[in-house]
Amino acid sequence: MKIKKFALVLGLAAAALPTYAQYEKYEADTDFTNDEKRWEISYIGKEPLDNPGKQVSGYVTMMQMHYASQNWSEMYENWKWLIDNAPIATVSIYARGAVMLGELIKAETDPAKKKAYLDEMMHLFDTRLKYLKYLNASIPEGKRGRATEGDVLIAKANYYHIYGYGVDGQEYTYNKIYDMYAKGIKAINEEGGREVKGAYIQYFFSVSHELYKASNEYYREQFLNDYLETKEVCEKMLQLAKEETDPDRAQAIVNEYDRPLAVIEQVFAESGAANREQLIALFTPKVEANKDNLNYLRSVMTVLSANECDDTEIYYKAAEYAYAIEPTYESAIGMASWSKQQGKMDDMLKYYEKAIELCQTDATRGRISLVIAGSLINSKQYTGALVYLDKAIAYNSDLAGRANLQKAAVYTALGQYPQALTYCEEASAADITVSGSANRLATKIKEVQANAAANARAKAAYDAYIAKQKAEEDFWGGKK
Repeated sequence: MKIKKFALVLGLAAAALPTYAQYEKYEADTDFTNDEKRWEISYIGKEPLDNPGKQVSGYVTMMQMHYASQNWSEMYENWKWLIDNAPIATVSIYARGAVMLGELIKAETDPAKKKAYLDEMMHLFDTRLKYLKYLNASIPEGKRGRATEGDVLIAKANYYHIYGYGVDGQEYTYNKIYDMYAKGIKAINEEGGREVKGAYIQYFFSVSHELYKASNEYYREQFLNDYLETKEVCEKMLQLAKEETDPDRAQAIVNEYDRPLAVIEQVFAESGAANREQLIALFTPKVEANKDNLNYLRSVMTVLSANECDDTEIYYKAAEYAYAIEPTYESAIGMASWSKQQGKMDDMLKYYEKAIELCQTDATRGRISLVIAGSLINSKQYTGALVYLDKAIAYNSDLAGRANLQKAAVYTALGQYPQALTYCEEASAADITVSGSANRLATKIKEVQANAAANARAKAAYDAYIAKQKAEEDFWGGKK
């Protein structure tokens, strides 16, 4: 009773107290998770109210009701009062308010009003950041609605990306959106304990792709790095799914990150950013300028290797410079590739084995064996590739799924489709994180099989027809 009375008096005197001081005092004296008490104290309007708690709760109820019926104009009136007068009453002011403003922008025909709604949408996210501490305090641990600064920033970027086009005039640029996404991702990474949602990773990469399309040469290196980083995030999350003991949680992670990864890889493949000649032109002068910079040389090798340019002179040069500074498994792999290019197969195997030797753990040795297998597959040395795929599994049994997926690719290339399908099944069974890729490959294999069978039937019918014709000609020609 004492707390309730205190809250009511403070609510009536809100205009006389600084907003933050008001909330700090309230946070110390009462329970944020109690709706009635939170609504009493959440009112910060300048006009005194007889019963602020009841007034605020009424606006919240009406806002929720209009949201459920999608009556956006009526909801706006209630929402507007709440965000101006009771910004910590409920987190739905922000979650549902953003949806409402998006619908109003879509429905509005007046450009000035569209712009006003967009400005309010951006202000909504800024207000949530301002009161984030108090909004989070009103939500019990483990419940939906809690957010970090990074969550809010990246959501703001996403809403601006979607609704700002054609509304914010010349202010709407992909550079601006890219910076907004990057700021949110950086904040989430720095805060820790949370991961960037798969959809946001995909959207960020799509903006990077737009920048690349607008100016290929200026943004090419940035786009290449964004591809590798977004791909790595998705792959790491899929690896976590493999380690998850709860099957439902594991599947949820796969559902969230498998599709974005597939889209990212498809967009990149179609972008043309990995054009060999252009990559060579981009990195040739930079490798020479950074021949004593080990970190840069390693990043160049990573980019070139990821884009099937690990058989180019500039890749070999980067590997040579890097190996001379400090032999690492990356540069040893590069030297192995160079030896292969020169036809020095003994040296190639020596450097490959050196790469494995330079690894510190069996887990890394297993991953390097996969890299070696991939290099051998690219050069169509399938027997050697299968050997290193077996080594990868021997070093680290957790790699069985990925290794079996590569085996499926090998047998597909060899035209041995039944074996390829078997390895697709084994890959899916061994590792949920590659199940999506394995299923997609299996579907393609079955399509090829069906086409091959149809072609075989057509050829058999044609051969039978020709044989029949020849037999008739021989008969009428008097041949036996």
